[in-house]
Amino acid sequence: MESRDQLTPEKRRYFRRVIASALVGNMLEFYDLFIYGFLAVYIAKVFFPTGDTYTSLLVALGTFGVSYFVRPLGAICIGSYSDRRGRKAGMMLTIWAMGLGTAMMAFAPGYATAGIGGTLMLVAGKLLQGFSAGGEFGTSVSFVTEHAPRHRRGYFASFQVVGIGLATGMASIVSLMLNRSLDPVAIVEWGWRLPFVVGLLIVPFGYWLRSQLDETPEFVKSAKVANPVATTLMSSKARICAAIGVYSLAASTNYLLGVFIPLYAQRELGMSASDSMWGAIGYSAAQILLPPLFGAMSDRVGRLQMIVCGTLLTGVLCLPAFHWMVAQPSLMVYVTCITGLTACVMVFQGAMPSFLAELFPNAVRTTGLALIHNLNFTVIGGLSLLICTWLAQQTGSKFIPAYYVMATVGIALLSTLFFRIRVRSQSADQAALDAA
Repeated sequence: MESRDQLTPEKRRYFRRVIASALVGNMLEFYDLFIYGFLAVYIAKVFFPTGDTYTSLLVALGTFGVSYFVRPLGAICIGSYSDRRGRKAGMMLTIWAMGLGTAMMAFAPGYATAGIGGTLMLVAGKLLQGFSAGGEFGTSVSFVTEHAPRHRRGYFASFQVVGIGLATGMASIVSLMLNRSLDPVAIVEWGWRLPFVVGLLIVPFGYWLRSQLDETPEFVKSAKVANPVATTLMSSKARICAAIGVYSLAASTNYLLGVFIPLYAQRELGMSASDSMWGAIGYSAAQILLPPLFGAMSDRVGRLQMIVCGTLLTGVLCLPAFHWMVAQPSLMVYVTCITGLTACVMVFQGAMPSFLAELFPNAVRTTGLALIHNLNFTVIGGLSLLICTWLAQQTGSKFIPAYYVMATVGIALLSTLFFRIRVRSQSADQAALDAA
């Protein structure tokens, strides 16, 4: 009988389709997220006219953050559904729900046309996106991990991070082209809708790709539980809390280095809208190229070692990088700093999806993953743009994003102690059994 770990040419082709099917949903989730962040200045004028630019921007970013409070609900509902009905079933549900949310945002009438009704439609679309995205990460990571050979799970699961990089790159390029092709008045009048329409093109392709694949062998063979949410919370509370702490740095850097940095470059470094996008493009390039390398390394040296190494690198270099950007606000320094910081982040990000997936048994894996991802991104990530914008305005400091990242570095390092103690305890138990 052929070993499941043996990568024949046929299996390689199938695994490529598995990766692509999971990646496309993650890409749509983060593309919509980044586009909203990149265009927040224009969306604020269309849907939240307050007469004060700063207040309108805060309200728009607040809407961005509020949408994240429905993500844990999506994690519970869709994660539980996927643990009971299958990873493929969950992935088919999320791709269409995210598409519907994107369509509502793309075609919502502005405040000047429909008053509060248009604003509510935009907010409803953002909330639906948040709900569906709440189940996407856990479902797709479980799907890839359970299909992958055990000795290469780090490598295959790392492509979920590549999907975020592709989303950032796509959103950055679309925003760059929009800012260079249209003047600000045209963007406010109608141009801001175009990037959301582009995102809709991903939906039918993603649905077709996912429909061609089989359910994971592990899910088919495993026993099911009647209530995955209750089972997960009763058996894994300490593990979930520690994993949220470890994952907090991923949440802060994804939003601050990927979404917030163009806005930061415009407001704090005095760059044009088009030049500011080059930082996000540098971020996406590192996020596309590096996660598979570090994911593969985690298969050899261990997930936790890679996570600790990447966390330390980010903590050491984050504040100096922001100091350099502020002292010399040139395009070259800006892109170099963001790309270099992202490379540090990818050391731990490449190992993170497989690390999280391996914390849970098959029967509750999707629910556990979804809860960690969304509770973390709701508190640490979703509100980071609003918090950093407000703090920068109140304090006048140009280093608020760096301080925010440094805070999550501390949380992540402290949280790794739980897993290091757990590993040592398991090793000691095994050694006692071997001695007996």
